Amino acid sequence: MGNDVTGQAHIIGLTGSFGSGCTYIGQNILEKRGYQPISLSKILRERFREEKKQDPSACHRRDLQDFGDELRKKEGHGFLAEEALRKIREKTGTAEQKWIVDSIRNPAEVQALRNFSQHFFLFGIYADKDLRWKRVEGKYDGDSKRFNEDDANDTGESSESHGQKVGACFYGADVVISNSEHITTVDNEDFRKLEGRINKYVDLVSNPLTKNKPIRPEEALMAMAYAASQQSSCLKRKVGALIVDEFGSVISSGVNEVPMAEKPCQQEYRDCHRDKLSKDFCKTLRAQIPDIGDNAERARDLFRKHFKMLDYCRALHAEETAIVNLARTGRAVSLDRCTLYTTTYPCRLCANKITTIGIKRVVYLEPYPDQEAKIILKNGSVRDEFFEGVTFKAYFRIYGEER
Repeated sequence: MGNDVTGQAHIIGLTGSFGSGCTYIGQNILEKRGYQPISLSKILRERFREEKKQDPSACHRRDLQDFGDELRKKEGHGFLAEEALRKIREKTGTAEQKWIVDSIRNPAEVQALRNFSQHFFLFGIYADKDLRWKRVEGKYDGDSKRFNEDDANDTGESSESHGQKVGACFYGADVVISNSEHITTVDNEDFRKLEGRINKYVDLVSNPLTKNKPIRPEEALMAMAYAASQQSSCLKRKVGALIVDEFGSVISSGVNEVPMAEKPCQQEYRDCHRDKLSKDFCKTLRAQIPDIGDNAERARDLFRKHFKMLDYCRALHAEETAIVNLARTGRAVSLDRCTLYTTTYPCRLCANKITTIGIKRVVYLEPYPDQEAKIILKNGSVRDEFFEGVTFKAYFRIYGEER
């Protein structure tokens, strides 16, 4: 926790995919609130300049991403955050100091900051991929292929533990905020709306447990979806979903889980079924092509990259289970007036079922929506909305009552 002074330092961390606007929000909104900025990206760039003897501004983003991965592998996964904390320790004179730590990209960096101060809150900033591309297109000279590759690497689904894992950081955020407008001028109407929303959450984390206003129903419902998700036995990711009627009452819930008659993967295989298939594929390659050597691993990675391994999952997805449970109980409701809350974004298989059953609104908490599923939902006239607000991570920490 650090000493009495540093343990009381109020820190807002910012995480989000590049182009989401973290630095913009820090500079134009949080600094006006008296927060002093520290950028992990700046620390990385300084180290890059020192070790590589190159100007980081003249390099591609992927060069800096790879350097950051190497640095975390060599110095420790939370190294960049520890460097930021060293700067805070040097400058902090009183417990009233307020800090922004920008460009958080690995869960170990989040944990280092949480360990340092009990007043650390992580803000996840979200913007749709098309909008993010519009914001950074000039830096890529219009090369969308390179942008997509960097964005996938930034997400971290296939990264090693020391790599960039913005998706995992975002999922651990205390507050998530949508920065979905392309703001052209600081202090115009769109900017003031964004500033007002951000300041509302800054006030909340600055004075937690006060509950001056009623909790937003959306925040309570997403917290319930998360609580439901913890029943899942999935070894990869636990997902929860709720179907809510027009009055805000929960009429069905579901988690990602194997069918009732089946054993969970841990009991059946001592491993994730998808991982088992992938490993078996490698064994087959080595058996059929004896001289393949290490190329078997590369072939497996290519297979996973080009084919959706999620399709081989044994479990019903959370959204599917919620729909099945609704049918099983025989509830008669107007589904076109219902909303589905889910802790991720529906896959294309679930999107098919959502459109078919007639649900017209989906609220999701996921920084990387499935693009195929988005098209299916759009074609089915289903409105998909990114969840904004206090997440399940900090729900009771912010909204609980002091005794």
